[in-house]
Amino acid sequence: MTQSVNHHPSISLLELYCDGSLNAEVALLVATHLDYCPHCQQLRHDIETDLGAQLAASTPASQDLHSADWLEMLNSIVATPQLPVAAAPAQSVEQLISIGGYQFELPRSLRRVASKRSKWLSMGGIATARLPSGEPHHASLLFIDKHTDVPLHTHQGLEMTLVLAGEMVDENGHYVPGDLIINSPDDTHKPRNISDEPCLCLSVLSAPLQFKEGLTRWLNPLQRFFY
Repeated sequence: MTQSVNHHPSISLLELYCDGSLNAEVALLVATHLDYCPHCQQLRHDIETDLGAQLAASTPASQDLHSADWLEMLNSIVATPQLPVAAAPAQSVEQLISIGGYQFELPRSLRRVASKRSKWLSMGGIATARLPSGEPHHASLLFIDKHTDVPLHTHQGLEMTLVLAGEMVDENGHYVPGDLIINSPDDTHKPRNISDEPCLCLSVLSAPLQFKEGLTRWLNPLQRFFY
């Protein structure tokens, strides 16, 4: 049975997405959430309608002084012979991704960039694969095998995690596909996959994690390989 999405981007984050103000990594995260969430799809439509109305209201109603120039330019464009356009070669885009003996179907917004991921780096039941991204935000796929914990950690920056498949829990809630979790440097948590199915996530970090318990603290100097 499909569970509904309960954790969404804020209205302000959706507004930044709609007006094109987000960096590529966070925009990818929001776009992928929208693939799962009819509620936010409707909010996006409403925001874009408002932005369009604001743009129309800010445009001068009369362009009399320039109307002749605009008409001449338009006629020139229409009269220009159109050159034949060669068909672009088809590009292979992955719809499925394999890791740990499992296959996952990727949401549409993620397929093209996921096909350019790096090799998986595995540690126990956890694996990550970097996606093309720039500074300071880094994007990656995160695989959490069944009945596996992510070590307790805090954050040196923002951590944004979107569940793509499976389920996970932490101290703040229970998350299913489409749920977006945003943690700040004030948050400490221990995500866990407590189900019999693996979990796949899209993660965007603005700074490395900081592990807080036991031997996992020895991993902190190695964060450059995972972040």
